[in-house]
Order: sequence, then structure tokens, then C-alpha cells
Amino acid sequence: MGNTATVKTASLAEKIIYWIATGLMAALMLLAIIQYHLNYEVMSGFFKAFGYPTYIVYPLAYLKLIALIAILSNRYRNLKDIAYGAYYINMIAATKAHLLAGDDPIHAYVGLVAIPVSYILSNRVRGEPKRDAFLLK
Repeated sequence: MGNTATVKTASLAEKIIYWIATGLMAALMLLAIIQYHLNYEVMSGFFKAFGYPTYIVYPLAYLKLIALIAILSNRYRNLKDIAYGAYYINMIAATKAHLLAGDDPIHAYVGLVAIPVSYILSNRVRGEPKRDAFLLK
């Protein structure tokens, strides 16, 4: 007999929690992408007030879009992992910046919970992608 690994399927509760967390995370990303483009002057003012350079507003919007596509497509294992990690680091930086500016970063708190929940349940609910976007050896 060969080595056969049993794959446990996700429960209905896990699927619901995953899609809620992933939906919240995606909504935060889409809101930021849209705001960075439609309200560039306001957003660049926030970035400046938070101590970040304003030239990162547009690149950050495009990186968030690429990360969102990588996560939702569930096609490449390492690209999805990098996207989750990068977005989590972005949420940590946003939380810190808002707190230092005296703002209430409720959206960042939501992200800091939604991102790891989505990540932890992602492979269980949707299956682990079998391919890598690039080889890391």
C-alpha cells in the first residue's frame, strides 16, 4: 500500500468564517485601491501626515491589487503566501501610523484579525495550490 494522505474537508462553519474574513480583507483592499486613485490628494496628505512618502500611494494601490488577485485566484502557493504576509505587514504599518497620528484605526484592526483568519483557513477551505509562481530553492 502506498502513502495515501487523507484530506480533511473544511466544515461549514470554517467555510463561512473563511469567506467572511476574506471578504472583509478584500473589501479593505478594494477600498484602499479606489481611495488611492479617486482621492489621491487626500490620501497623499494622510501618507505625508503619517510620515510616509507620497510617491508610494499609486505603487501601493497596484501592489494591493496584485495581492488581492493572488489571494483570490488561489493559483500559486508562494505568491499567495507572500501576498498575505505583505498585506499583514501593511496593516501593521497602517495601525502604527494611525495610532501615532491620534486616529482610530478601526479598519486596520479589522485587517489585523481578518488577514490571519483568512490565511489560516485558506488551504483548508479552498485547497492548497500545487504550483509555485517561481521556484525558491
